[in-house]
Amino acid sequence: MAMASCLEGLEPKRVLEIFSDLCQIPHGSKNEKAISDYIYNFAKNLNLECYQDQANNLIIKKPASPGYENAPTVILQAHMDMVCEKNADVVHDFKKDPIHILRDGDRIHADGTTLGADDATGVAFAMCVLEDESIVHPNLEVILTTDEEAGMSGIQALDFSKIQGRVIINLDCSDEGIVVGCAGSAVVRFDLKEERETVNADEETVKLRVQGLKGGHSGLDITKERGNANVLLTRILASAEDRTGTKLVTITGGLQNNAICREAEAAVTIAKEKKAELQDLVQEWQKILKKEFKISDPDVKVVLDEAEKAETRFTAEGSAKIIDFMMSLDSGVIAMNMEVPGVAETSGNVGTIVTDNDTVTVRVCYRSGLNSKKEYTIEKSRRLARMAHAGFAVESSSSEWEYKSDSRLSALIQRIYLKRYGQPIKVEVSHGGNECGTFFKHFPDADIVCTGTQIIGPHTPNESVMVSIIQKEWEMLQLELKGMLEY
Repeated sequence: MAMASCLEGLEPKRVLEIFSDLCQIPHGSKNEKAISDYIYNFAKNLNLECYQDQANNLIIKKPASPGYENAPTVILQAHMDMVCEKNADVVHDFKKDPIHILRDGDRIHADGTTLGADDATGVAFAMCVLEDESIVHPNLEVILTTDEEAGMSGIQALDFSKIQGRVIINLDCSDEGIVVGCAGSAVVRFDLKEERETVNADEETVKLRVQGLKGGHSGLDITKERGNANVLLTRILASAEDRTGTKLVTITGGLQNNAICREAEAAVTIAKEKKAELQDLVQEWQKILKKEFKISDPDVKVVLDEAEKAETRFTAEGSAKIIDFMMSLDSGVIAMNMEVPGVAETSGNVGTIVTDNDTVTVRVCYRSGLNSKKEYTIEKSRRLARMAHAGFAVESSSSEWEYKSDSRLSALIQRIYLKRYGQPIKVEVSHGGNECGTFFKHFPDADIVCTGTQIIGPHTPNESVMVSIIQKEWEMLQLELKGMLEY
C-alpha cells in the first residue's frame, strides 16, 4: 500500500508506514476480518508462529534475541478495532472507506472522522517489533484482539491456554505516561415498547436537536463535565412535554456506547397554537445550557426545525413513560475514587438511543473500579427496567484491573524513563477500560502495565496523535524490551 503522502519523510518511518497501511483497511468494531487477515499474512511472511481464532484474534510468537532466552516472556497486546465516529456533515462509510489521514505540523488527524490511532499505533508498534531483527527482546507473544471498543467480545473468546507469558505490556494507553489499573465496564440495553397512534389533524411535527458538543471518551473524559446530547435532549423533551404538550414521534442519539454523545434529535408533535411557546422554550434552554456548559462545552446549541408531518406518534401516556424513564438514568460521574484524586470510581454514559417503530432502545455504558459497584449499577438498572416494564439485557461486561503497588514491570519502566529523560514518568490508575482486566482475571499473578501513544480526543472526530509522541513511545518500547534482562 502507498504511504499517506503527509507522513512521508517522518520518523519512525516503518511505524508510520504500517500505521498508514492499517488506516487503509476498514476496521471498525465487529468488522475486523480484513485487518486480521492482513496481519496474519504479515506474520506468516516473517515465518512466525501465528494463531488466528474464530473471533479473528491473533496470537503471534517470536523467539528471543540471543542472550535474552532466559528473560521472562513478554506479551505485547493491542486491539485491532477502532471507534467509528464522524461529524454529521461528513460522508464516510466505515465499512468500506479508508481513513483519510491529514497532518498539521506535529499533529496527525483524520478528515472529520475518528483516526483510529486508538489502537492502530499500538498494533503498528507490535508489528514493527515482530519485523525488525535489530530490536533486542525476550521471547514475545503478540496478542491482537477484536471488538475491544464495543464490548470486548474478542478477548473473551481468546484461548488463554495458548499463552505462556505473565509480563504484559498493553499498548492501548490513551493518556500520557503509564497506567497501572483500570475500571471494569458493562453495557446494558433497555427496550421501551409503548403504543403509537395516528397524529391528529391539528398537530404539526417538528424536530428538536442538541448539537455542537465536544463528546469524548466515556471513561477518560467523564470527569470533564461535558454535555451528553442524549441527556440534555431528554431534559428539554421533559420541559416541552410539561409546558407545550409535545408528544414523541422518534428519538435518536449517539453512535457509540463508549463515547459521550455529541448530537441527538427528536421528532415531536405539537398543537399549532403551541408552536410559538415551544420556540420560546427552546431559546430558554439555549441560555440555560450555555450557562451550565460555558466552560466545558461552550458551543452547545439547541435547534428547532420544521419536519415532515408524521403519520403516527407515541400516545401521550407512552411518550411520558419513555421520557420519565430516560430522566431516571444515571449519566456522568456517579462516585469519585477516594484513593486516587481526580479519577472517577463509578460512572454512567447514555451512549445511544434508537427508535424502531413502537420501541425505543437505550444503551448505557457503566464503568467502575470496583466490581461490587459495577454490579450495583447493573442491578439498579435491572430493577428500573422492571419497574418500567421495559426489556433489559446486559450486552457486555468486562473486569476491572486491580492496581499492584509492587509491580516489577512498572518499577522497571519508571527507572528506564527517569534515566532516559531525567524526570519521573506519570503513573496513574485510569477510569477508561481496557483488556488488562480480562488478563488479570485469567492470570491474577500477571505483571501488567498499559503504555502506548497518548491520544488526543479519543472516540471523537477530533481524535489526533502527535508525531513527537509516537517517536518517544516507540523509543521507550524498545528500551523496555531491552531492559527486560533487569526485570
